[in-house]
Amino acid sequence: MKKLKPWQIILLVIFYPVGIVYFIIWLCKRNKKPAAPSRSIVRDFNSKVVGVTFGNDDGTSRQEIIKSCNPGDDLILKPIPTTEYPDAIGVFTKSGKQLGHINAELAAELKSDYPNNPMSVTVNNITGGGDKTYGCNIHIIIYSL
Repeated sequence: MKKLKPWQIILLVIFYPVGIVYFIIWLCKRNKKPAAPSRSIVRDFNSKVVGVTFGNDDGTSRQEIIKSCNPGDDLILKPIPTTEYPDAIGVFTKSGKQLGHINAELAAELKSDYPNNPMSVTVNNITGGGDKTYGCNIHIIIYSL
């Protein structure tokens, strides 16, 4: 092996660690996903889930499902039109269990004014319990397109 000259050793000592650090930074930046574009909030409000005392078609109890929910849990709004309520929107857990519906006026407004807007829906709080029936208040944030 050829012996390195002093100036070559100095260059190795300076640039070798710099190259390693640069390579690590490059790897970290390469693996980062681009940030999602921020969207402005169009509407931010709370609402009550209605129909919480009825049973679900699959035989599950909405009261038991609500009882197992916690504030902050993510929820899903899904259209479930019927002949009597063509704008009906159901409130579901992430696992697909139905808690109830949003009221008819709000459902019609969401369908007409914000049909494709992204939304965030979470449990705001659980009411009732004990000798009273459980209720669920939800927090809805509607974002711009």
